[in-house]
Amino acid sequence: MRVWAGCWREAACVLAVPMVIQVGLQLWDQGGGAWGAVGERLSAWAAVSVVWAVVAWLSLRHRARTSGITLTPDALTGHQTRQLRVPRPSVGWSDRMRTELRAADRASVAAEKGSEEIWFHWRPGLRRHTVWGSITFDEPSGTVRLDLREGAVYTGVSGVRRGASFVALCQVAGGLGLVEAES
Repeated sequence: MRVWAGCWREAACVLAVPMVIQVGLQLWDQGGGAWGAVGERLSAWAAVSVVWAVVAWLSLRHRARTSGITLTPDALTGHQTRQLRVPRPSVGWSDRMRTELRAADRASVAAEKGSEEIWFHWRPGLRRHTVWGSITFDEPSGTVRLDLREGAVYTGVSGVRRGASFVALCQVAGGLGLVEAES
């Protein structure tokens, strides 16, 4: 519910500014005699913002389910850190993941810190804006620490301005075949 409320708050804010400008211009143009139209516009704004929020929430929920990641209330935060595991670790699993990450269309490997960490950019949407990320490998336990942070200019999922790092988390985990580690 908190994720849906966050989606609605973002959608309402995005839609509020154009609506306020339009209603203000209409009231100014008609000398203040168009208050009936204000009520109609407000109800339309409320309906559109709720629909927009539901679409964004359903998109996040679908991405979480298909990747096996839990949709938590902090899904809209700009920083996502998760401990994930490889379902069936075998010899050289971290090298295979490095190769898959380099070959991904959405990824751009920025730096590597030895054999235990990779820093990269990930493009969660169709635009060219990216999310910063790092993967830290723990070979003996077969786990991976995935850390993703939104950039300042990314507009997010479905027009909602937040949630891009969660979308990237789902895409990276799904693309590399990672599952959530038991707590």
